[in-house]
Amino acid sequence: MTDATEPYQESQSKASASQAGGQKGASEALAKNAAGAAASQPREPETEKARSIREQYLAFARVVVGASALNYLSLYERYASDRPDVQQAAQALDQNLAKLALQAGNAPRVVTQLLAQGPFTQFQTRTLSPEAKQAALPGLLQYAQSTVETAQRQRFVDFASTVTGKVWNYPDLYREHVGSDLTAIQLDQKVAAAALKAGEAPEAIAALLQHSPYARFQREVRQVKPEVLEQYAKGTVAQVQELQSLRPVPSEKAQQRSQSRDRSVDR
Repeated sequence: MTDATEPYQESQSKASASQAGGQKGASEALAKNAAGAAASQPREPETEKARSIREQYLAFARVVVGASALNYLSLYERYASDRPDVQQAAQALDQNLAKLALQAGNAPRVVTQLLAQGPFTQFQTRTLSPEAKQAALPGLLQYAQSTVETAQRQRFVDFASTVTGKVWNYPDLYREHVGSDLTAIQLDQKVAAAALKAGEAPEAIAALLQHSPYARFQREVRQVKPEVLEQYAKGTVAQVQELQSLRPVPSEKAQQRSQSRDRSVDR
């Protein structure tokens, strides 16, 4: 005779197995969600210096995006993603931030450190082990240095467009001015004068001139050493400063006479 309890026991056994499987699946899902949530958060800086650099990055980022009350987590969530369009936006943020930080007088080396705390770099390293992160550092450093170099070139192009009265891009500016050292050096002097007039620090302008068409040609084609180009840039800025200090400032009466002549010509 068949025991009437067998179907019931079998059913209960299947139910228990199903429940156990469900609990296991739920646990795995929770663990996966927890890992995903952790990965979506930026890593906390490991040193006081890194925390300070992150605060500096945030201060510049607030200016770039036009949000004075923005906190770092909100900035990270806005620009940290695997989506290509968001990653392009994060790189554009780094580019504009680098340009602003260089304009403010920060050395290229400092700006490179700032970019290490940006959402783009932080997102790339969010799930890496210490060993994997160490292995990824050379590539991330190259990205930051390339971003700073591109920002410097764009800054030079902006000043060159102002002093020449023509809108340039860097490749055309380079081709136009590398045929003559004299023409290229004169452009550097004009850019230095414009940057000084704009209130930029001499150190920042010297760093800027090291990315001019002249400096690039000397470095890449003629193999001139970086320290020689650095001295050239500093010397150019000092020379322009001296010329500006020697330039006589028109007196108030002379300015009034000039304005009177201009009005008479208009009539």
